[in-house]
Amino acid sequence: MCSAMPQLIPPGGPSAQELLSFLSTPDSYPHRPQRVRLVQTHASYVAIVPPWVYKVKKAVSLGFLDYSTLERRRFFIEREYELNRRLAPGIYRRIVPITRTAGGALRFGGPGRPVEYALVMRYIPEEWVLRHRLQSGPNAVRRTDIRRIIRHLVRRLYCGQTPSPEVTAWGTPERLRISTDENFEQTRPFLGLTLSPIAYTVIASYTEAFYTVAASLLVRRTAQGRILECHGDLHSEHIAYTNRRILIYDCIEFNERFRCIDVANDIAFLAMDLDYHGYPGLGELAVQSAARFLNDPDLPRLADFYKCYRAYVRGKVESMRGTAPEVPETERLQAQERARRYFRLALRYATLGSGPTIVVIMGPIGSGKTTLARRLGEELGWHVLSSDVVRKTLAGLPPFEPSPEWFRPWLYSPVMTRRTYHQLWESALQLVQTHAGAIVDATFARRELRELFRSRAARSGVRLLFIELSAPAEILRQRVLQRHGTSTDSDAGIREFERLAPRYEPPDELPPEQRLCLHATVPVEELCTELLSELSRRQLQLLASV
Repeated sequence: MCSAMPQLIPPGGPSAQELLSFLSTPDSYPHRPQRVRLVQTHASYVAIVPPWVYKVKKAVSLGFLDYSTLERRRFFIEREYELNRRLAPGIYRRIVPITRTAGGALRFGGPGRPVEYALVMRYIPEEWVLRHRLQSGPNAVRRTDIRRIIRHLVRRLYCGQTPSPEVTAWGTPERLRISTDENFEQTRPFLGLTLSPIAYTVIASYTEAFYTVAASLLVRRTAQGRILECHGDLHSEHIAYTNRRILIYDCIEFNERFRCIDVANDIAFLAMDLDYHGYPGLGELAVQSAARFLNDPDLPRLADFYKCYRAYVRGKVESMRGTAPEVPETERLQAQERARRYFRLALRYATLGSGPTIVVIMGPIGSGKTTLARRLGEELGWHVLSSDVVRKTLAGLPPFEPSPEWFRPWLYSPVMTRRTYHQLWESALQLVQTHAGAIVDATFARRELRELFRSRAARSGVRLLFIELSAPAEILRQRVLQRHGTSTDSDAGIREFERLAPRYEPPDELPPEQRLCLHATVPVEELCTELLSELSRRQLQLLASV
């Protein structure tokens, strides 16, 4: 169901506006806070009034979640209270009815028939929360912190369970497919808004193919007892810690299908969230630590699929929030941008995995490298490094203006070309540290330049992939001629094309896993889809070969 569906108001119950006004008013609360910070999710109102937090479920039905009646909201608020006391003792304090006074005003507690329910929790200081720490700076979260959190989860949640048949049944491919099919159906309204049609097509195809490639592995996971009652919503906003205490809260209570899952699915959510916030090294550490603590060597094999699934779910949830009419416009726009980032991240997992990767778009002059590189960068959310821009910047020239004719012999000399490619590598490597990858747009016409990248990638542990574009010589010539008088980063005109085309050295020395050849004779949308689909197919081949 679409997020824009109005909230369902039971007879005698408060409207969304009345409830919002009540929860936003400091005098509504018994301890009379000075102010209220009200946060809306797609399913709840959360009033932050230190030292307490009041949470009220919205009267909504979203397909995967049904709070449409007061009875259902009471049931699920009681489930939330019980389930979360496992990993957050002392935080979940009580459930308070919301009633009406004789004059019809809302109040917490008191006599009368409840019209809503609030879950009262102890306020957790923001500086304890993992998400706040991640946003505080590159050294605010240590590798030992992530290991400690994973070890806590393993000891307190995963290892103490003996899976029941009812729980294990949720791990079958048929049950898992329910969730992924639901995702693709519920995100159709967001195509063109927060989700690109290319990403939707590629991720859906990747997911469908995964069930065939990983069928035996999924069955084995069920037989091994890897399907447990997990947290289900394990991201950095639901984890807090000090030197002496770890709190993990706000687990899934509204749908057993989302909570009774493969432990790899649970851990992948946290790893994905660490990637999203620019800490891919910590994301990988979370996966590897869980595999070690659980003695589960198959867990890393499934991580990218589940990270893709989790990023897609977050994109869906943020899209719902970004289109909910009761959410203020500024918050809606912020939610839409977060959704776009999550969907791009999901596409990266489906096509390139989560390991550090540099994608090189190469080929002769006129092959459309820059156009494809920019389109691919938009889809993946990665920066594009252009040799033309880097070369001019190193020379102190305006990067987006043609260089003087008299200056070009030196600008394109072998010495300047080597400097340019060295800088391209260094800049790409820096991007890998925070974004897990980068795109390089350059001709790479000579083998020695490709070897420069290959040798450094091998030393750095970075995956390197060359995408070579080709087209018939006459098409290349026509494209170069059409550049005349247009705004472009490149100085390459017809004279440069005629001079350099015979010197182009095809990358025949590259091994198949580092090279992908595409005929650049179709529109860029079609070419980008073809590229991403092939990368997705390769990802699944890697899964099948392990």
